[in-house]
Amino acid sequence: MFRQGNAVKKSNFETSTNFQSSNGLEIKIPVPWGHVAGKWWGPTNIRPILVLHGWQDNCDSFKRLLPLISQDVSFLAIDFPGHGYSSRIPDGFYYHSMGYVVLIQRVVDFFKWPQVSLMGHSLGASVAFLYTIINPQKVDLLICLDAVKPITEDGIINTNSEKISTLMHYEKLRRENTEPQAYTLEEVKQKISRFLDGSVAYEHSHHLVERSVAPSKSQPGKYCFTRDPRLKITDLVNWRQKDLVPGARSMQCPVFVAKATNGFHFENQKYVHEVADALKESGNCEFHVLEGTHHLHLNNPEVLAGLIIKFLKQYDKSDRSVGGIKNEMVVCDQHKL
Repeated sequence: MFRQGNAVKKSNFETSTNFQSSNGLEIKIPVPWGHVAGKWWGPTNIRPILVLHGWQDNCDSFKRLLPLISQDVSFLAIDFPGHGYSSRIPDGFYYHSMGYVVLIQRVVDFFKWPQVSLMGHSLGASVAFLYTIINPQKVDLLICLDAVKPITEDGIINTNSEKISTLMHYEKLRRENTEPQAYTLEEVKQKISRFLDGSVAYEHSHHLVERSVAPSKSQPGKYCFTRDPRLKITDLVNWRQKDLVPGARSMQCPVFVAKATNGFHFENQKYVHEVADALKESGNCEFHVLEGTHHLHLNNPEVLAGLIIKFLKQYDKSDRSVGGIKNEMVVCDQHKL
């Protein structure tokens, strides 16, 4: 059992002997509707960086990146509700980005962190961005991977009727206890690697499999995706660009942004550039363009890890002695296919 220690702060990069293997330590955090699952990488006796994955991914998308950085700094990567091993939200509700923002506060309150450090990919980056502009004094650093801000979607009202109908459809299937389509593990890996136009390289798709599927109840030898289908319904309302730009300009913490050369553009790029320019005005924003796809942190993490390490060495100055792991979080039984 890993125990919470009383760290004596000399440096945020002082190595602790209390760290796990490259697979991370499985954890659970209680929330009102169940639990949030995740993994802890690095020393367990200091406050970690909270890591947030992308849409329909899970915390194992960071499985190749975080072990490259976590010998001297900790990371807590969680599965968002409805993803991975985390509980789904109650029936009758739908997923919204602000629900994830509130989840960050639940995690902060659970640990009683005086401040929070955030890293996010895609959806996770936009959620971390939102939390930071809402709580600028609570965030000591922000790392965004191939996304910076929530989508400012033109004409969203025109698509809401279809989204609501789709939500009702998925709720009906759940009431009827209809099992999702089943696949072989090879088919699962192929589907993951084809998602978002091949963003995840096939040779790394297996890292996302374990937390994405469970054995089919009706077709032996096949597997069903376990993520909540309601996740496919994107936000019914949007943040306004005129709020996001001044929010970015008012950020007080250091910001690291990495964009992939073959990443995704989910909206008109003028909105992204406006926010990026506002972040640069703060004077403590690093902006990098790296070779790779939207999942550059999974496909080719080595260069990215080196840049993040340099960023942390320069800007990670906050006290991390309060907020290490709690005994009741640790899950002894690991999930296996």
